[in-house]
Amino acid sequence: MNPTQNTNTKPGQFTAKSTMLECLTADPSLGMVLMRDFHIGGCRNCGFDPHSSIEEVAQQNGIPTERLLAAMNRSN
Repeated sequence: MNPTQNTNTKPGQFTAKSTMLECLTADPSLGMVLMRDFHIGGCRNCGFDPHSSIEEVAQQNGIPTERLLAAMNRSN
């Protein structure tokens, strides 16, 4: 396990530095939120590295970090 990984992350407590793996492990329903609201992660063209942070995925997809973070924290 990555020593910087926050294993205590719970839905609604994600930060811009939380990895996508942490988030999806804590709240599997986020996959639906990402696909439905942002078209992220549903196919090969919009996939992401699970070890990328929310901030990195937002930047890669042209989404304001605050907007993606708010959606992920409100989905639980």
